[in-house]
Parts: sequence; C-alpha cells; structure tokens
Amino acid sequence: MLCFRVSRNGQHLATAGLSAFGVLHTILSWVRRPADESRDVPELTLHVGGSEGREHREHVSWCDANFRAGDVLTVEVRDDLEADPPKERRVDVEVRLDEVARLQLRRKGLEAQLADVNEELRERGAA
Repeated sequence: MLCFRVSRNGQHLATAGLSAFGVLHTILSWVRRPADESRDVPELTLHVGGSEGREHREHVSWCDANFRAGDVLTVEVRDDLEADPPKERRVDVEVRLDEVARLQLRRKGLEAQLADVNEELRERGAA
C-alpha cells in the first residue's frame, strides 16, 4: 500500500494510506483574509486526508494541524508502511439516495443559496 508519512519538525503526525480505490492528499494552506488585516500571523494549516471507495463517497482524515513559519514539514511517499487508522470518516449524505432524492437535496441547497443572495441584494438596496 502506498502511504504518505507526514511529520512536522521531526515529530510524526500521521501515516495515511488507502488499500482500495480512492484519493489521498496532503494540503498545505496559507490564508490571510481582508478581515484579518490587523493580525500579524496568517492562518497556516496542514490537512492529510482523502476519499475512499469506488465512488469516492467516504471521506477520511488523518491530520488537521496548524503550523508556523520556520516549521519543517516532511511528506515521505512510502510503499513499505502500514497506514494509521483515519481519525475521522464521513460518508456523503447523497450516497444512499436515489436520483430523484439527490436532485431534491441539491434543489434545497440551491434554494437556500438563492435566498442568501436575495437577502444580500435587499440589504444593499439592489433588490
């Protein structure tokens, strides 16, 4: 099994791997939003996760961590290790739905999004 062995400053964080079909990722993020202008330190995060199964409907996560400038993050790609069990597993709500129920759920989400847009337009006097 191919695994990602992830460490920060030499400390082991996770060994992530999937035995079947899926997607495995390690994501480093730097975020500084306009609302954060007064903060000196932007948001720095590391996520190790993916999705498992033929339909990629079960999402798995091994690590969500913050880091700082100067940290050394290491990702080793290995095929001689066993993966740690994921810390979190989440199945998509849609996986057990038929096509009509899936479309109804999608419509409900779009209606809520449209209501938010209409409210914002009203607040700005553009409705």
